[in-house]
Amino acid sequence: MNATALRTVLYVDDEPDIRTIVQIALSLSKELTVHTGESGAQALELARALHPDVLLLDVMMPGLDGPGTLQQMRADPETADIPIIFVTAKAMPREVAQFREMGAVGVIAKPFDPMQLIQQLLTLWEGREAETAPVDGYADKARVQQHVVQLGDRFLQRTRDETVILHTLAEHAHNGDPVVIEQMERMAHKIHGTGSMFGYAAVSVCAAALESLVEEVRLREPERGAAIEPQVLQNLIACTDRLAQAVEVAAAAAVAA
Repeated sequence: MNATALRTVLYVDDEPDIRTIVQIALSLSKELTVHTGESGAQALELARALHPDVLLLDVMMPGLDGPGTLQQMRADPETADIPIIFVTAKAMPREVAQFREMGAVGVIAKPFDPMQLIQQLLTLWEGREAETAPVDGYADKARVQQHVVQLGDRFLQRTRDETVILHTLAEHAHNGDPVVIEQMERMAHKIHGTGSMFGYAAVSVCAAALESLVEEVRLREPERGAAIEPQVLQNLIACTDRLAQAVEVAAAAAVAA
């Protein structure tokens, strides 16, 4: 993609914990200046103001999502030439191909290993297999790992509350309200990606199953007010319950450790 040295990175994601991990992980390289943002609208503002070497962009964000942000940046002469890399759990081959067709130069899949993030970024930046990116010693590695553990504990506490919200939404999804369905899909997607990032595989698997089920409902019942079949509704509720159970098991294991 580029023969010049990478110096400035803008990372945009609506999930604050992942923004923190990315900032810490990329800051292991003293050569990189890392900026972060929390929305597509802020990505547009920061891209114009900072003109970073590369923009790392989440796909699913409320309001202006990743693909929409890319489209607007390509239409703006001030930001049209900034390379964009999507960072997303939606990283199946067909999805990666679609993102490249949109104009993204590549995809970094969630979950990613924070200690390998610089290498993954350089691989895409240089358009070749990059050497393992040097880090600044054991102390920095330990700092990243400590932050990941602390943020993981906070993630579990927050996700407990979110599973209650998801259960309530599922109980009120019988009329197929697109707003409710969209909110459920967005929440499940966020838990899916973030859970994997912190090593909570069972939580991530349950969230992914819920996300997939909600997506099926959305595609099957695209019209507002189309009632959801009782069995499908029960499956949604059961899926949220399994997610809540997985969170409780993960939290208990974290305390025991």
